[in-house]
Amino acid sequence: MAKKTDDNLIQLNHAKAEKHGFYLKIGQPTTIHFLDGKKITGILNAIGQYEVFLQVPTKDDDSTEITIFKNAIKYIN
Repeated sequence: MAKKTDDNLIQLNHAKAEKHGFYLKIGQPTTIHFLDGKKITGILNAIGQYEVFLQVPTKDDDSTEITIFKNAIKYIN
């Protein structure tokens, strides 16, 4: 089981590994592609065990945070 640490490392049981993949894109614009072919673009806020939190713009020049469950995601770029 992975355990989060205070630094930029993920602790895996007794070893530490550097974060990689889309964990490095937190705070940057990200496009998430869904299994049904749709996509959404926003700023990646956080990544949980089963979900991804994305800040997306609204029509009135504001933004809102949405939760996307990982089982609906095809890929992230």
